[in-house]
Amino acid sequence: MTGADSDPVLLSLTLPLVTVIAILLVSIFWIYGRKNGADSKLPPGDKGWPIVGYIFSPFKPHPATTLGDYLNIQFSRYGKIFSTRYRGKTVIISADCEFNRFVLQNEQTLFQNNLPLGFKKFMGEGSLPFLTGDVYRSKKSLMVAFFNSWQIQSRFLAEVEEAAKAVMTSWRQRRQILADEEINKFLFNIAIEKAMGMTPDDHEVEELRKAFIAAYDGFYAVPTSLPFTRYSKALKARDIICSIVKRKAEDRMLRIDKMDEKENDLLWYCLKNSSLASIPNICDEVVGFIFAALLNTQNTIALAIYLLGKCPKSLRQLRDEFKQTDTDELANLTWDAYKNMEFCQSVINETLRLGNIVPRLWRKTLSDVNYKGYIIPQGTTVITHIAAMHLDPSAFENPNIFDPWRWLVFLIIL
Repeated sequence: MTGADSDPVLLSLTLPLVTVIAILLVSIFWIYGRKNGADSKLPPGDKGWPIVGYIFSPFKPHPATTLGDYLNIQFSRYGKIFSTRYRGKTVIISADCEFNRFVLQNEQTLFQNNLPLGFKKFMGEGSLPFLTGDVYRSKKSLMVAFFNSWQIQSRFLAEVEEAAKAVMTSWRQRRQILADEEINKFLFNIAIEKAMGMTPDDHEVEELRKAFIAAYDGFYAVPTSLPFTRYSKALKARDIICSIVKRKAEDRMLRIDKMDEKENDLLWYCLKNSSLASIPNICDEVVGFIFAALLNTQNTIALAIYLLGKCPKSLRQLRDEFKQTDTDELANLTWDAYKNMEFCQSVINETLRLGNIVPRLWRKTLSDVNYKGYIIPQGTTVITHIAAMHLDPSAFENPNIFDPWRWLVFLIIL
């Protein structure tokens, strides 16, 4: 058979295959379109590609003082509550204050925490955000008691100040510093001391810090255990963290009856409370505690440095306020002295507004939820977008501008 003779044969084989593929694609789009019609009781929205929806668009990196192109487009088209599909699942995203309040007020009754899979894998299933019902309430009361203990409150500001001075002292002989790296060290040193009584001099502290960075890098990664992926590296990093925590906990258990009151850290607290004392639970609590101290706080402090650098007037006023503080109070900063620094509080509030230490909260419906005519089926992910409310022009004048003076008005009213 010659090449010329083979063309009709090849064509006769190809045409049916192309026809089948075309029919299949049309059917998928038709079924998908009908399903979207059946979902008419959901808030309106763009569902993206058939079946999978959007994969990356909703959470692409963008400047802290904006919502990013995707959300700006969706909110302008569909209003403050819209529906979409993210990696194959229906998601409701809301910047509506009233609806977001409704979600948070019905925590544990209509909604429960639904952070992405990476968070649960790395923080641990026993961490507070992933618990529900009586178990959640019991563990929350125990953890709140720890944070509110007088030993923690009385020394906290002094310890923060000592950690800040230690980090800044290390800059003296250096021509260049990386702010993000130094902030991470500062926060981690505070968190690890409160969690397990470890200091920067401990040889395992730097190993732990790098492991937490690697684990955090896998939070939003595609969950695949293939070697050399961010997700796989993050899982290995958590194993390193838990092995060190386990070793520290077992060492403490050997001398539990000889506890030093100065070692009033989270590890001792868990060992003293029988409901928290298992090794897996201790690991989850310590890891969750340190992640909570680091997540986004690092970015927020870096943003404060950036914003103050771009606004010399605010930096001068902040310095003047510190200079006006009593010298003795400044040398040993007290909580009352700190709270009386009104402009300092305004800078913090404005940075938090723009930086959004928790930009969005992930929840899941526990049953079908009826809200103003919308019906959100059981198991649907609902994202309350806090950042969108903070950047709403109807709530804040010139919302994309760093303006700490706007908060002085609220402080005067209060």
